[in-house]
Amino acid sequence: MALAAVMLPPTSSPAKDAGTPPPPAPARQPSVFQKTDTDGDGNIAAAEFQAHRDARFKDMDANSDGVVVTEEYAAFFCGANARADKEAKPARTEETTLFETMDANDNGFVTAPECVVYRIVIFRQLDANGDGKLTPEEFAAGASKRFTAMDADKDNTVAKEEFDAVGVNKERGSRASETNLPVAR
Repeated sequence: MALAAVMLPPTSSPAKDAGTPPPPAPARQPSVFQKTDTDGDGNIAAAEFQAHRDARFKDMDANSDGVVVTEEYAAFFCGANARADKEAKPARTEETTLFETMDANDNGFVTAPECVVYRIVIFRQLDANGDGKLTPEEFAAGASKRFTAMDADKDNTVAKEEFDAVGVNKERGSRASETNLPVAR
C-alpha cells in the first residue's frame, strides 16, 4: 500500500504576519448616557430619562409581577448569581467615589458581595414604605430626584457635562445631596 504525500501551501508566513494588522477590538458598548439620549442630540430630555427609567424597571422585574424585590434588584446590577443578604450593611460610606465605596477591602476590585451590599443600601433608600418591594412609583420618585440633581441649569434636560458632573467617579462633595451615597437604615 503506497501513501501519497500531499503538500499544502503554508497558511501564513512570518513576513506576512508581521504586516497584518491585529483584529479590531470588540465594539464598545454604549454608555448609560448614550443609551438614555435616544435621539442623539447630546442631551437627555425628561421624557428620554423617564422612558429609560421605565425600561430599566421592567428589566429588573425578572418575574414580571410589577414590583422589584431585593434579590431582583441585586441580580440586575451584580449578576444572576449574586445573593442578597437582607442584613447587609455598607462597610464604609466615607470614601469619595462609588468604586471606592463598593471596594470595601481596598483590593482594587469590586466583588459580587461588595456590589450586593451597595445595591441593597440603594434599594432600601428607594423603598419609601420599607416593605421590601420597589413599586414603579417608588422607583420613579428616586429617579426623578436623580434627574433633578443632575439638571444643574434647571432647563429640564441633562447635558453630557451635567451627567458627568454627578458621575460615579466624582467626589461625593461635588454631588447634590440626592446623589450622595446612602447610609444603611
